[in-house]
Amino acid sequence: MDTSRSFVGRGPETVVLGEAWRSTQAGDPRVVSVTGAPGTGKTRLVEHFLAGLPGASTLWLAADENEVDRQWEILRQAVARLPSSATAESIRTPDPGANPVFVGDALATDLQRAGPTVVVVDDAHWADRASIEAIRYAARRMPSAPVLVVVIHHPPGAVRRIPDGRPNPGLPDGWRRMVESDRGVELELGGLAPDELMQLAALEGRAGLSPAGAARLWQLTDGNPLHVRHLLPQLSMRTLAADSSPLPAPHSISATIASQLATCHAPARELVSAAAVLGERFRLADAAAIAELAGGPLTAATTEALAVGLIVEVPGSGGREFVFADRLTRSSLYHDRALSYRQELHRRAARLGGPNVLDHRLTAAAGGLDAELADDAEHAARERWRRGELTAAAALYRHAVELTPRGPVRAARVLTTVEALLVAGDAAGAQDYESDVGTAPDGPWRDYVAGYQLLLSGRIPEAKTLLDRALATVREPDPTAGALAGQPTAGDLQARPDGGALAGQPTAGDLQARIAAQLAIIAILTLDYRDMIRYGVEAVEAPATEPWVAAYAHFARAIGLALSGRAEEAIAALADADAPGAAGALDALCARGMIALWTDRLADADRDLRQSVARATAGEALRIGQALGYLAEVEYRRGELTDAVLHAELALGDAEESLRVWEYAILHALACYPRAARAEWSAADAHVRAAAHWAGLIGASTGLAYAAGGLAAIAQAKDDPTALLAAAVDIEKHYDSQEPGTHLFGPLRADALAQLGRPDDADAALATYLSKLARPERRSARLGVARVRARIALARGAHREALTACTEALALATEIGLPLEVVRINLLTGRCLAALDRRAPAVAALRTALLQSRALGATAYVTQAADAARTLGLSIETPEAVFAGLTATELSIARLIGARRTNKQIAVELSLSVKTVEGHLTAIYRKLGVDGRGELRALAAR
Repeated sequence: MDTSRSFVGRGPETVVLGEAWRSTQAGDPRVVSVTGAPGTGKTRLVEHFLAGLPGASTLWLAADENEVDRQWEILRQAVARLPSSATAESIRTPDPGANPVFVGDALATDLQRAGPTVVVVDDAHWADRASIEAIRYAARRMPSAPVLVVVIHHPPGAVRRIPDGRPNPGLPDGWRRMVESDRGVELELGGLAPDELMQLAALEGRAGLSPAGAARLWQLTDGNPLHVRHLLPQLSMRTLAADSSPLPAPHSISATIASQLATCHAPARELVSAAAVLGERFRLADAAAIAELAGGPLTAATTEALAVGLIVEVPGSGGREFVFADRLTRSSLYHDRALSYRQELHRRAARLGGPNVLDHRLTAAAGGLDAELADDAEHAARERWRRGELTAAAALYRHAVELTPRGPVRAARVLTTVEALLVAGDAAGAQDYESDVGTAPDGPWRDYVAGYQLLLSGRIPEAKTLLDRALATVREPDPTAGALAGQPTAGDLQARPDGGALAGQPTAGDLQARIAAQLAIIAILTLDYRDMIRYGVEAVEAPATEPWVAAYAHFARAIGLALSGRAEEAIAALADADAPGAAGALDALCARGMIALWTDRLADADRDLRQSVARATAGEALRIGQALGYLAEVEYRRGELTDAVLHAELALGDAEESLRVWEYAILHALACYPRAARAEWSAADAHVRAAAHWAGLIGASTGLAYAAGGLAAIAQAKDDPTALLAAAVDIEKHYDSQEPGTHLFGPLRADALAQLGRPDDADAALATYLSKLARPERRSARLGVARVRARIALARGAHREALTACTEALALATEIGLPLEVVRINLLTGRCLAALDRRAPAVAALRTALLQSRALGATAYVTQAADAARTLGLSIETPEAVFAGLTATELSIARLIGARRTNKQIAVELSLSVKTVEGHLTAIYRKLGVDGRGELRALAAR
């Protein structure tokens, strides 16, 4: 069994299997049925379960469709793997008339001798009848043996034999009764959820699957893991969300369906090909019209398609409506025909009319020009846009442009299309029209679109120039040129079906809000606090009519307020961000999550950002591409390093797939943090180099500060104060901490200087930091200051002062919920205690740091704890190390103190006098270096 491949999801199912095994071990054995459509991962689930199952033998029996008629074939596999011979005797001769009851009795005897065992029959629907019945009888004969039986199978008829197209018969009816009994457990697998598809894509090396793409992939595949694995190497992640056609099925499944199709006569093949163009569900009359079938040939074709299991009649439709057996069947039949023939079928389908007529027309016209169809596509795009279906609208706008001949109409459509693509997160798609945007007529609309495109590609100064010019024009329009100067007039444009000459392009109020919001984002990237507030307010106050424009304006203002030190004001404005139908939808929810992260409310941040991503995978428009990246930072701060790595890679992959260049430095830095903590140095270094590269190219302060933060995270994890000082200089150069909670490094320069043995310089650096700190009350800022004061005191030899500061920092880190900070403070506490010659508490602090680091998977800090103990001459690997040097009596007294016994109770329990107990306690305090009973109790409890 291959268990090396990535495994995603199936948590509840794994729990059910675990419970079945525990019942079996307790003398109440279970029989588990694992069923589901082809490709849902039934075998992988059982393999994954068995890989984590200690103390049990596995008997894996695999059936084959080509051996279904070979009696006792499965039992022969069992005989070869069981040490006993009773079963072998029962089936020594392949006698078709042998009684499965007696063979099952012999098999039960063998299995009971084998001890705790899991018997798995894979593809049990193809097992020969004699063997599968004997296994069932064996399961019945073992009412208390530690033998778990698992049968993996498809529902009857779900798959067919490739040689002859015969449907699989499923399991015999006796198995159904057993599974439905008190001993039975049934697991029916469906597809993976959209968020699980994102994880699967990342583990398969395709981290660019966005939440919108995951939602679309789920719709097109039902989340079938086999189908998704097959598609991932072939698909463009950025265009997936806009694709409406069936996706190709895996070869193993399409070959099976092709073998079924090959048994059909030509009319049946034509009928199902026509139906595949119509969708999962279709009216027989429509399919017949497209296939050009009627009368007797139609009846025969329908009967044949039903007989081989390609289609199923919709109950209650009176034979008028049908569905395909499953989505993979429809996909296979759709792609079984050549592109030119499919286009012809779509052309015929378009003549039928109906709600999908535009999709049929667009597919049939691919590669050509059609002004009328372009108008219809644009009109449909506007409707989708108004409903908030941004990705689908962008795809339709793009169809409209491609169908439009060159001229003023196309020029106007290019600008609308490029903005739609940018808003939908597809900067790579918008880049295809960069030259068209550059040659469009001058005016604020062109300047805005071009500036927006330049911003996402990281060319910030050029973007700001164009956006400044656009905003100035919108604020004071030329009365002789119209509200949107420089755009084609109604006379220049062909008539629209709805009569609007500039339909789909913004009003002056909407354009003002758009431009001001982008300028606020530029101010955020360049950390221009005045402009981020000024433009954010203007964006919100502009008379915008489009909901997404107003939503983005509120996002920009909220982030600007937070970074300017006014986070509470921003949070108050976003109080109803998650209310049903709230204005701004996911934009506001993302903003609230990001600000909660920066203001030390990690549970709130996790909730809001996770909800944003979940709603995006359900189909809502998520314009804030960094949401996944900031979710990764929440997880990093909370010590959830595995999840942080995954979400950081997903965020980065999505940005790279869509060419959102300005995000690269930030997301690479965020991806570096958990890698450094896990001592994955190669990956961490690669991310930080990439962050520095892109930050240098773009030149924005935010990116440069994040890149320096990545360097600081690596320096912290490697315990390298020289590198930490260099990173601190870079951070201070680019970020002045109006909102100190945007990172956890605190007074980093003072931290590094103290570690380098320069306490006076560190004191001066700390004073400078405090003088500039805009929000000194932020708990994470107080934590950083306390930790650095402890380092300075330690460097000066003021060990008790250092210990007091550590206690303050530890309380804050615990209160906020920052386990990595807790580890760092425990490491520092251990050094302080060792300097005071309080060896036992020092051992306890370092050992706590070691165990916490291991639990988090923070390998870098495991190494730091071990190195610190070795340098100080302490042993921290075992619990007993804390009390090394105590006599047996002293150790007993220490443990009883930990159990909150009084001296008198200890004296009675150990048959000692109270004065003897008191004398031992004095010796214990001296040997362990603890200050009294309370500290000893805490030490013993640990």
